[in-house]
Amino acid sequence: MRKSSAPSVSGPGISSLLGTAPVLPGESARLYRSGVLAAVQELGAQTRLQVYLAEKIFECLWWMRRYERQKHATVATEMASLIEPGERPLDLEKRSIVMDMIMADDINHALIAAMEGRNLSLDSLLQRALFACRGRLLALDEQIALKAKTLAGLQASFEVLVNRRLNTERMRLQNELLRRDLGAVDVPLIGPPSDVKPTKKAG
Repeated sequence: MRKSSAPSVSGPGISSLLGTAPVLPGESARLYRSGVLAAVQELGAQTRLQVYLAEKIFECLWWMRRYERQKHATVATEMASLIEPGERPLDLEKRSIVMDMIMADDINHALIAAMEGRNLSLDSLLQRALFACRGRLLALDEQIALKAKTLAGLQASFEVLVNRRLNTERMRLQNELLRRDLGAVDVPLIGPPSDVKPTKKAG
């Protein structure tokens, strides 16, 4: 009797298996969802467990990108604070504008003048900012490393699951072919050689 393979899901059915998008304020749940579906398709996930692992793999990647953006924002914030006038610190709105300009690499004449007023160039400003926030950057790098380790474990689990399913399917096909080949072989009945006379029973 042929055993049924693990139930597979596809198309709209995949969306119903996905969990809540773990996005933070300012992040796009739609973008996260589309990324998960792309990961499911790229990995070829078919069963419910495969879809779950594919979702967790993408979640790790999402967190790693989030930490990278946080590192960028940390350096930009520190750079913005270093060019503030000592006597008149920038308010939060102006500091946010300066930080956005730095993150977008939009260094205009006003920013250059502010740096020169602090005896700083863009390179020296960056070096000071990196030194000032090195502890925070190191902590973020550690979080990225932890996510990378988790990602490697999830990928290994996914590969084991897929290979196990492929091996099971391969053995099933081999067994079917073997049964078919054996059934096609016409095995003749084996009798005594023609030169051997049957032995008479003693009367």
